[in-house]
Amino acid sequence: MDSSNKKTILSVLVFVLVAATAGFYVWRDFNAENIEPLNSETGKQTEKPKSAEPKITEIPALDRPTAISAGVSEETYKQLVLDISEVSETLKGNYDYPQGWLQLGILRKQAGDYEGAVEAWNFAGLLRPQNATSFLNLADLYGYYIHDNKKAEESFLKAISAEPQNGFPYFQAAKFYNDVLGENQKAKDILRRGISAGADPSGDLQSLFNFLNSL
Repeated sequence: MDSSNKKTILSVLVFVLVAATAGFYVWRDFNAENIEPLNSETGKQTEKPKSAEPKITEIPALDRPTAISAGVSEETYKQLVLDISEVSETLKGNYDYPQGWLQLGILRKQAGDYEGAVEAWNFAGLLRPQNATSFLNLADLYGYYIHDNKKAEESFLKAISAEPQNGFPYFQAAKFYNDVLGENQKAKDILRRGISAGADPSGDLQSLFNFLNSL
């Protein structure tokens, strides 16, 4: 199989998985966030000990100024500033609102305020450490925008640890290893890990593994 056909197949695989997980990054239903993880031995949900609750020591500054980023039109920038202000006011009244922090991070990223996005998503991860969304957002930002591969990898692994039976973090991590780092073996290793963890009911991880194994 020539390289152009392989790239086409990989694009189709990515499209299928992204379509199946549309909205995962920001609009995930956080009403389900208090669902406890499964016990690996019994297969039943386990009660989270009270000591596992995150200790909040400092809330990120919500009055952070938004700088104009190159490539953002004045009209778009004004709308982003307005949206950021509205979300920030909501969070001032209720900091324990992870969906708000996720949305704040998205808006700051769109405005080019990557540092502000990192702050927001880090705090969302502190609030809900067993939810992969914030860590995946950070991994995407570090890997494809800031180009800090070490922090990107760390964030992908945190996402996997947060939800070890969710196939999406494994899939995204494998793409990062293969496409950005050029480490095909690491990509296959992380896919094997997901398959072994039972995180591949749809077969997407196995399909990507087979494709990478053919390269």
